Amino acid sequence: MRTALTFVFIVFILPFVVAQGALSAGNNPEKVVLQNYTLEQCIDYAINHSLSVANSKADLEIAKAQVGVTRADGLPQINAGSSMSHNYKLTVAFLPAQFVNPNAPAGEFVALPFQPPFQGNAAVSANQMIFDATWFLGLRAAAVYTQLAERNVIRSKAEVIEGVTKAYYGLLISQERMELLDANLQRVETLFNETKAMYSNGFVEKIDVDRLEVSLNNLRTEKQRVMRLIEMSKSFLKFQMGLQQTDEITLGESLQKINPDVLLLQAQMQESFDYKSRPEYSLLETQRELNILAIKRDRLGYLPRLSATFQYGGLVGPSNAGDLFKFGNWNGFGNVGLTLSVPIFDGMRRHYLIQKSRLELIKTENTMQNLRRSIDLEQQQAQTNLANAMDNLQTQRRNMNLAAEVARISRIKYKEGVGSNLEVINAENDYKQAETSYYNALYEALIAKVDLDKAKGKLIK
Repeated sequence: MRTALTFVFIVFILPFVVAQGALSAGNNPEKVVLQNYTLEQCIDYAINHSLSVANSKADLEIAKAQVGVTRADGLPQINAGSSMSHNYKLTVAFLPAQFVNPNAPAGEFVALPFQPPFQGNAAVSANQMIFDATWFLGLRAAAVYTQLAERNVIRSKAEVIEGVTKAYYGLLISQERMELLDANLQRVETLFNETKAMYSNGFVEKIDVDRLEVSLNNLRTEKQRVMRLIEMSKSFLKFQMGLQQTDEITLGESLQKINPDVLLLQAQMQESFDYKSRPEYSLLETQRELNILAIKRDRLGYLPRLSATFQYGGLVGPSNAGDLFKFGNWNGFGNVGLTLSVPIFDGMRRHYLIQKSRLELIKTENTMQNLRRSIDLEQQQAQTNLANAMDNLQTQRRNMNLAAEVARISRIKYKEGVGSNLEVINAENDYKQAETSYYNALYEALIAKVDLDKAKGKLIK
């Protein structure tokens, strides 16, 4: 019984366990840890691991392979083949009986086999295109299609750069808010402990302690909310970079390196712009070229085609199967020739193909015109949004500095006994709100700068 159970375990259960272990190992790749990554490093990692970029690169390789396929159509096409058959039921032909027997009556026919019991043939054939106008144009179109795939790779990279940059800034802002929140929390905790001591000595009322405790609890709740926001921002950055959510990443930059005055200067700069710097416009330009080539291809289809052919082989028809493999029984044959194909009438098919290609060209040109108008509007909106965001950022920065000064003076007055506890709490709340408004404004300015770079086609060079 034990032997039987062991056999069942080894044959049926053990392979299943091993397969499940291998599957689990495949589904749990090694954890990736990225430490102190700058924005540039995050972008490089995302480009190298983005599935959309990988797919666009695969499309580029497909386009290159298609060029090879088109080129191969113009090279010699060589084929070899052979066949052997056993005619177990011979086909007969009806001939006048006088061919066999001169004394047979006129009008009488006999059935005679005109086929050997065994047959074999082998041949090598070659075909070389000499002239086909559509092939030369197709080769050029395949090269243009490769350019289309290359520009699609650029567009995919630009989309990845935009997503990673916005996610990076979002996480950077959240982490900076956490640092300031910790400083505020520490400051209010210190004031709360000092007030409790003063209350124990009878210098302040219980309501002063309660007010500070309420403010302290609000700050702790705010800290929990910002911590969750940091985790969400980090998850979004991981997604944009092509990381798993179980991977780890830490940022290697801080907001101190970002000079808002530089953003304002960039918002005011007037630069020359070329629509071709936008990947989507370059894609349409390439598509327009493909439409033009399609029209030319359809027109060239009216021209004749010329090709050369060559064939050499052998035939055998013995009575015995064994004689099929005796090379002395084979009879050779060969031929060379030219094949000319001249289109005369195709039911107006090519006429409608040309009409279709012309309409597709018109559609592409209309799309290009509409995209130019859209890009102009997008740039104007992005420029305006960045200017407005910078104005708001400067205002919020002044407000935060003023609120910090008011909070500092309120704490000094309260400790010296010339200010109220309520005044301190209100000043701290105003300062916290001013910090929040400042970092919201900074985030909006950074995002507006990214949008402006995208509108001008500067995300990727």
